[in-house]
Amino acid sequence: TQVKSLVVMESLLGASLRSCSSGGGGGSLLSTSRALAGKTVGLYFSAHWCPPCRQFTPVLSSIYSQLVEIGKPFEIVFISSDKSEEQYNEYLAEMPWLAVPYAARDIKDALSKKYKVSGIPSLVLVDGDTGNTINPQARGAVASEGAEGFPWKPLEVAEALGPNLVKADGTTTALADLQARKGHFGVYFSASWCGPCRSFTPKLVEAYNKLNKNNQPFDIVLVSSDRDKKSFDEYLGHMPWHAVPFDDANFGKRTGALSEKFEVQGIPRLVILDSDLNVVRSDARGAVMKDEDCSNFPWHPPAVADVDENPEPLNEVPCLVALVEEVDEAEQKAVQDALTVIATSSSGKPKDADGRELHFFFAAEDGGIGSQIRRIAKVGKPKQGKVDLVLLDLENAQTCTGGSGTAEEVGKLAETLAASFADGSATFTGLRS
Repeated sequence: TQVKSLVVMESLLGASLRSCSSGGGGGSLLSTSRALAGKTVGLYFSAHWCPPCRQFTPVLSSIYSQLVEIGKPFEIVFISSDKSEEQYNEYLAEMPWLAVPYAARDIKDALSKKYKVSGIPSLVLVDGDTGNTINPQARGAVASEGAEGFPWKPLEVAEALGPNLVKADGTTTALADLQARKGHFGVYFSASWCGPCRSFTPKLVEAYNKLNKNNQPFDIVLVSSDRDKKSFDEYLGHMPWHAVPFDDANFGKRTGALSEKFEVQGIPRLVILDSDLNVVRSDARGAVMKDEDCSNFPWHPPAVADVDENPEPLNEVPCLVALVEEVDEAEQKAVQDALTVIATSSSGKPKDADGRELHFFFAAEDGGIGSQIRRIAKVGKPKQGKVDLVLLDLENAQTCTGGSGTAEEVGKLAETLAASFADGSATFTGLRS
């Protein structure tokens, strides 16, 4: 087990880490495994040129020093996005912890990709023995809870939602009692000050009432972003469901944990869970808006999704997109059916060498997300009666065009393109800015 842990941490961060013990950015190289064994490790993605980083670093440094002084098993490793080694050295001189050597750009790039770091500062907590992730987005918790919150392990969904929820009339209900109904949950991230939220809420109320009237158990929990209890109470008064109580002592921690768990970047957001709190759909708002009679409840994500309904996955996973703006509805349906055959194959979705699944989308709206895909993939304008295929790998900032054809031809083209993704033969090019 000890040998395994050494291999894990060294494969993650390299064999040696740089100390900052000798001021001025100097410092010796230390064994990664020895320096991190038995500790909670903060991987700190930061840079000298980044103002928010320079604001957070002194805060993090103070917390780090407090914990080290009282003997807590905590270490931080700086992963630099600085533009030169000189900047790296100057910034490292302000830090009391360890760092990945500046020259190890491959390690920095691999870590950024592994932990999906899209902005800095970012703090990821891992176990120093196993490399297992403890908290993938720990910056907020560290800043709000300070040293007292160590090791800042995020709440599980059940802990963050429960144990008790409140309705507008003040009555409380145990989360466990709602789970016992064996229905579905909607975790609704919303706020009274948000215009799109106030437009969507009445639609959601209609769906909620309709489903429960038809004996389809559906419970919703409001996760409010309101800034005061008066606004929270007023907004909840328009809703027949429960909420995470605003006056709970851990309200901020609970709502923050839910936002991080479900990677909420904006509101309104509706996450659908089953009774065991497993995710059914990460963003069902568009599906609810289009399903007036709730016939598609609980709104499982389709095998082939509309990019304009929920474009967020395009940034997160590899996608095959059929651009169908200039074919008629019957042909659009035929294209979706052809992609569905590939997406629901008995052998599973196509995967690349890294185990990433390929997801399938179509873009039918003229001037919508499809036009942006055409621009960055250099596909050109849509042609009457033709469907264009594109592979998107935005995580790695690259695209691959898969040819153009009629609705009848596109099934074979898509099959070939998906296979090239899986076997690594797809020819990707960098994004067009």
